[in-house]
Amino acid sequence: MVTILSPKTTAAEARPLPPGSQVNRPKPHSLTAMSEVGDSKLARRLAGASFLIIGAAAWWWLATHHFGTLDHADLIPAVPIPSAASEAALTSGTRDVVALLATSQAAAEIGLATVEMRPLRDHITVPGRLDYDARCRLDYASPVDGIVSKVFVDVRQKVAKGDSLAEVSSPEVGSARDDVRKREDTREIEKKAAAWTLTIAENVNELLAMLSSHPPLEKVEQQFESRILGAYREKILSGYSRLLYVEKVNASTQQLSEGGVLSGRIVEERISNLEVAKANFIAACEEAKFLTQQERDRAQAALEQADRLVRIAQENLRMLVGSRLGDEAEVIAVGAELPPDSPSDVYAISSLILRTPFDGLVEDVFVVRGERVQAGDKLFVVADTATLWVRAQIHERQWTDVEVSEGQSVRVTVPGAGVHQSMARINHVGAVVEADSRSVSLVAELDNDDAHYKPGMFVWVDLPQGEIREALSVPTSAVMRHESKAFVFVAEGEDRFRRHNIRAGISSGDYVEVQSGLKEGQKVVSEGAFILKSELLLEGNQDESGSPRSAPVQADSKAQSKVQSIDQLQSLPPHPLPPNG
Repeated sequence: MVTILSPKTTAAEARPLPPGSQVNRPKPHSLTAMSEVGDSKLARRLAGASFLIIGAAAWWWLATHHFGTLDHADLIPAVPIPSAASEAALTSGTRDVVALLATSQAAAEIGLATVEMRPLRDHITVPGRLDYDARCRLDYASPVDGIVSKVFVDVRQKVAKGDSLAEVSSPEVGSARDDVRKREDTREIEKKAAAWTLTIAENVNELLAMLSSHPPLEKVEQQFESRILGAYREKILSGYSRLLYVEKVNASTQQLSEGGVLSGRIVEERISNLEVAKANFIAACEEAKFLTQQERDRAQAALEQADRLVRIAQENLRMLVGSRLGDEAEVIAVGAELPPDSPSDVYAISSLILRTPFDGLVEDVFVVRGERVQAGDKLFVVADTATLWVRAQIHERQWTDVEVSEGQSVRVTVPGAGVHQSMARINHVGAVVEADSRSVSLVAELDNDDAHYKPGMFVWVDLPQGEIREALSVPTSAVMRHESKAFVFVAEGEDRFRRHNIRAGISSGDYVEVQSGLKEGQKVVSEGAFILKSELLLEGNQDESGSPRSAPVQADSKAQSKVQSIDQLQSLPPHPLPPNG
């Protein structure tokens, strides 16, 4: 007996059918509907398989056309087989070892240095800037009022000491030069007068010396016939001639008086005449000697005064045109006396050639030809940058800690230049603490022959402090930093470099103190350490991402590019599948 339960029939209502009863069967149209449902499911499955086939074909096309044809041999990169120790390190997951083949080390220019004891000295770093050497920079201002006749230089033009910069025409310069010429003419006159009086004085003295021996008058006249005696020739020689005549008369008088020919009165008169002649001659000689000496001194004083007036006029001209204009002879030259190589086409008494006082470079030009200028107007800026000044400021709280003196060498770091570090020599240290900055100024000289540094650049200056002491150290280039940790790479064998964390101490010059982490005699990487650091960080990032670690160095660049292509292919998102029913 069969019991039929409908969806709405409960267990209590269910009753058995009597024998011979028939169950309700589906009608023929219900079978047709079920067949249509099955065909729809089959169609959806076939559509999904078609999309899968299309997606696979698209993936194959991308792999063979977009990334290049890859065969089975190309999918295997040609990399060197790592050593057992390196493979163990990689397997263990350590991030402290970098393996680098000898060929790669040569390409990376890896260099080693020995950890050893070296003399070190602590220092403090203070800010500063580069400036012109005050002795080799000139703001060329016009010394007088006038008109610029010519300009001989351009901006950024190199000039040598004495080169012409410009020509200025000024009436003041002409008046000052005229005064110099007048004083020089007066000096020449006084010079000739002094020479004349000196010659007369010397000849008179020689004449008096000769007359003291009482020579014949003819001999005296013959010897001094061509000698300059001036008015003293008549005074002295006439007196001497009178004396000789009276002496001759007196000698004959004595003979006649002994024979009783002449009276006693006549004899006495003639003796008196002799005494008068002697007195007159002696007076004439004494007067001539005094007057010649006095005239000589007066002429010498006049000459010295004329020379002083010339120097005063020249100094007034120098003050008018300035003291840094080149050749002094050119400054006071007048008219056609200017040097023949002067740039002026027409030499004028009022023309002034401005010249550079040192070798250098014309930094700027502020004037053009024909422009009227006044005294004090800036015309040019000329500077020699072969030597620059490093101006640093030491705060008063740090002043007692540093030890600096004139002539001492200090290290200068220029962040904005290609060559960052240089040595400078201290020129002078300020004597007072500046009120505005509460610091002591320091000026050092920095060689700049190749013009590598420019005035105005910011610098750091390392100033020594404390005593020199022996300390374990490594080159500064060997110390790497990452996440506030300092470390170096220590060579282990020929192709392995292990990271060692260190505690760095003071830095002195090219070396850094190692307080812990290394031992004396170990070899550290001093050149190319940044490459090892980059490789180490790259391997660490690959480990954190969960991708397999590759060998640290690829020996074949072609294989490396192929592996990169495979990685790019694998990183593509899967082709989306068509929706299911």
